[in-house]
Amino acid sequence: MVPRVLVPFDDSKPAADALEYAFDLFPDGDIVVLTVVDTSSLPFVPNAADDTRSSDDARTFLGEATDHRNAAETIADEHGTAVETRTRIGIPAQEILEYIERNPVDHVVIGSHGRSGVVRILLGSVAEVVVRHSPVPVTVVR
Repeated sequence: MVPRVLVPFDDSKPAADALEYAFDLFPDGDIVVLTVVDTSSLPFVPNAADDTRSSDDARTFLGEATDHRNAAETIADEHGTAVETRTRIGIPAQEILEYIERNPVDHVVIGSHGRSGVVRILLGSVAEVVVRHSPVPVTVVR
């Protein structure tokens, strides 16, 4: 049976390292790259339907998600393989965990920035939340 491996990808160095590690760890695996458009950074606008600024922000974030998927596909091409790409909109850790629950995933390979102290408290750790709550094994790449 071919393992199905989820790699959350935000086009950061840790995410790229995680994707490359997933290719090495699961050379015959089906790799799914998940990009999450982080809505926690979008401003709350009470009458969003009347505010073109919020729709412009959303378009910008969706454009960035496309760029991230393209970057992941470029890395896959360099390894001579293909990846399946998916995009979700929401809070990254929550969207990753929901994807795992609703789709066939055997393993997760996720990058970590390795933050600690006050920075980690303020920014949180998507990798830590995924490790603590994932129903499938998770490999964290620093």
